Amino acid sequence: MLDHEARKKGIGGSEVSAILGLDDYSSPYKVWLNKTGRESSTVDNKYTKAGLILESAVADYFEQQTSYRIIKASAKQTTVTHPKYSFAIGTPDRRYIATQKVGKGILECKTTQYAYDDVPEKWFIQLQWYLGVIGSAYGSVAWLEHGLDFKFKEYEFDQEFFDYLLDAVNKFWHENVLKDIPPEPINSADIERMFTRHRDGSVLEATQELISAHTDLVSIKSAIKELSVKENELTELIKTVMRDNEVIMAGSQPLFTWKTSKSSSQFNKEKFKIDHPELFEKYLVDVDGSRRFLVK
Repeated sequence: MLDHEARKKGIGGSEVSAILGLDDYSSPYKVWLNKTGRESSTVDNKYTKAGLILESAVADYFEQQTSYRIIKASAKQTTVTHPKYSFAIGTPDRRYIATQKVGKGILECKTTQYAYDDVPEKWFIQLQWYLGVIGSAYGSVAWLEHGLDFKFKEYEFDQEFFDYLLDAVNKFWHENVLKDIPPEPINSADIERMFTRHRDGSVLEATQELISAHTDLVSIKSAIKELSVKENELTELIKTVMRDNEVIMAGSQPLFTWKTSKSSSQFNKEKFKIDHPELFEKYLVDVDGSRRFLVK
């Protein structure tokens, strides 16, 4: 089991790229919400479950292709803390011993549905963070694409790069987490979390940049609307000709298909409301309104 409580007390390798603003799925503000107890970072879905299960498979692939020895006991992941900086923590996937190298290496195991020619920046940052925290001179990132294609890349520890990471994380930990001051938002998702409601009557004067953005956005939305109308016209034409046929072919090339989906069961909310009005009212809950963005 991963030590989630320990992770709350410091910054782990998977969070460093977010603090640097280099994670497409996270941000400094999102990490801050988690570290200050305002939100949970625990994700439990089919992808995370598959990743944990396939971790051993990736390690086995790595051992077979490199002839390095995976330290079996390292499969029981534990959180390690930097000897000098208590906020710098790491939970590597595996440790291994490589031929003609001194000490133990760190292996990061990944599974992905994408094809990569090189190690993504986020994975590289995570490995370098663990190398610096634990004090290892070398390590590797190994990954399995589509459950079939195995790849790996070896790295040496880069002290200068780790110092850069450490400086950024140190500032975030002391200036934002310990002082409980949120970092600046870097995307609209941060803004929506930070400002869940508008301020009545508040007005912001547009800059020239925003005026230009408005002009461009109006033009783009107009073009999309015209294309949407044309799309509907063409679809209507094709469906009118197609009738009850399943496919339209051009020789051996299928151009269009129009198939009936499988039947499914759905909850009839309106009928339930009429048949059981008191029970319907009992299960109604208040839902906070969300902000709606409009272009005028």
